[in-house]
Amino acid sequence: MEKTEYRAVMKYLHLKGMTPSEIHEDMVRTLTENAPSYATFKRWVNEFQRGRKSVEDDPRPGRPPTATTEDNIDLALGMITQDRRISCRQIAERLGISNEKADNIGTKEHGFSKVSARWVPRVLTPEQKRTRCTLSTSNLELFEADEENFLVRFITMDESWVHHYQPETKEQSKQWKHIIFS
Repeated sequence: MEKTEYRAVMKYLHLKGMTPSEIHEDMVRTLTENAPSYATFKRWVNEFQRGRKSVEDDPRPGRPPTATTEDNIDLALGMITQDRRISCRQIAERLGISNEKADNIGTKEHGFSKVSARWVPRVLTPEQKRTRCTLSTSNLELFEADEENFLVRFITMDESWVHHYQPETKEQSKQWKHIIFS
């Protein structure tokens, strides 16, 4: 039984005129070890004697949620869909909330998880492949013709093509992705 169901039975039996000890004995006979303690019966019967009507828990005071508001949840979703590589720290800074709350909004509220992006090598065009194959074939012919002097005679052009980039760390490459449940 749920707590509210126990309390409803306590209230009913109290209205019938039973004392807390009689109510406790009756429920222990029926529910055995699943019955609440005698102190619980006494406290709730006293509440009903003072005029309490509800069997629900009273709202407890506490700090209201300030970070996981609907506005912050919507703004975070907009940031994530605009840039899948945005970090929790960047979301937190823009919204003025903690990193933990930003992560909770992304994972618990929106169902995203951070995964490392895959590195995809650059694919050559068919023309670039043909050019490389032709150059390699001609170099192989030069090598086979004169193996000993090949490197001495090998001349490079003054033109060079260097692909320069700053590789990302694993953390920098992470992207937000929806969690798929099977």
